[in-house]
Amino acid sequence: MPKWTYIIPVVFFLTGINSVMAKEETSPVSAIKTSNHKTVISMTHEQVLNFAKDLIGQGKLDDARKALLVKPYNVRELEIERLYLLAQIATKEHKYDEAIEIYRFILDYEPNIANIRFRLAELYLIKEDWWRADYHYRLALANKDLPLPVQYRIKQALYYIRQNKNWNVWFNFGIAPDNNINNTTAGEQCVMTMFGVMCNTLDEPEKDVGFNITVGGNYEFKLSENWRLRNEAFVYNAKYSDKKYDDTYLYYVLGLKYVYEKGDIFFGPTVSRRYLAHKAYNYSTGFMIETGYDITRQLNANLTLSYTPTYYDDYGDILDGDTKSARLRLFYALDSSKYLIFRTGYEYEKTKDRTYTNDRINFALGFGAELPYGFHFYAEPSVLFTNYKGERWTVKNYQFEQIKERNVTQRYSISISNRNLSFWGMVPTLTYSYTDKNSNIWQREYEKSLIEFSIQKSF
Repeated sequence: MPKWTYIIPVVFFLTGINSVMAKEETSPVSAIKTSNHKTVISMTHEQVLNFAKDLIGQGKLDDARKALLVKPYNVRELEIERLYLLAQIATKEHKYDEAIEIYRFILDYEPNIANIRFRLAELYLIKEDWWRADYHYRLALANKDLPLPVQYRIKQALYYIRQNKNWNVWFNFGIAPDNNINNTTAGEQCVMTMFGVMCNTLDEPEKDVGFNITVGGNYEFKLSENWRLRNEAFVYNAKYSDKKYDDTYLYYVLGLKYVYEKGDIFFGPTVSRRYLAHKAYNYSTGFMIETGYDITRQLNANLTLSYTPTYYDDYGDILDGDTKSARLRLFYALDSSKYLIFRTGYEYEKTKDRTYTNDRINFALGFGAELPYGFHFYAEPSVLFTNYKGERWTVKNYQFEQIKERNVTQRYSISISNRNLSFWGMVPTLTYSYTDKNSNIWQREYEKSLIEFSIQKSF
């Protein structure tokens, strides 16, 4: 392996790997036969590995493979070295899918080996699988012991990805049981009148199962070495047994993109259309600016600014207006298998009726990890503060009062997936989320739990 193979930890042989590796005798000796030798040669595992390396160096790839495939090793470090050499042979023979599977197999049991993750990213780069290459490069780059030449190589590769990633298509299908689809709370609101106390019964939370699908894609026309013409579109559709909750959203943006060594910037006009309960709800035209930048080798930032005038089909005299927003996303790779994502944003929505004019501030901090046995875990708590600028009539303390609504919405979500359960390149993901909304208008408070099973695919 490369000179920095010392990053491979020597650990005890896990039972999980026994299920996929054949058992062998405790004696660390292998018997091998090559096409150039008619006699059987007994060697220690270390000698076999060195012998295979020499054969690879001489270009005798078939002989090297035969030596390495005699049997697996029961010493963790040596077995990883054996698999690594088999992946190197597959790479030299241009069998990239085979090499990728070997590297992924190693990472299933040792997800924190930076060298293996780097080699995997290199193969994804060859196959022009830009998203996966970028992801694994960034995790590998977080390793503190990464040699400077490898660091430089990764930075070059990330720039190369920016220059050549001219299209992307994504697909997501989900099933989501929702125990409070109407986002409400039960109970009664009562007011004191000259005839006594009069009460109104609030809606009970409704349960439903939603089916949602998101399909999107973008394509960039290369205008010069650094300039691109980018267009992007996506469609989101959610369906429920009660059709009044059905939701469809369409979005399109076209603009110029400038790519440079450490980042890129995109700006252009946007349009969108939304339908609720199969009826036209609103549409918008606007403008956005989006930029990404590698601040350090572990930290990447993405900033989006947008201005969106919005027009409503049935509530224009009340809700028509515009929205200004700024969103920041930070990705920080902790090491070669774990990362943090911090998100924050500010949004100001101005409407014709000041009652509905509001601003929103949100914060979220997510933790993701590549785990043994092919699992991926992501957890994210978030909080959203919403403040309305105009007063509205509401029932409080048995009387009508004018109150400026203020809400705090907390959401906690956990997602888990396993790439070994994928089919046709699609990975199923299970997500559980809990939402708790508190408000100075108690009728607008609610709690809800949502379980979503989704299937994701990016090209």
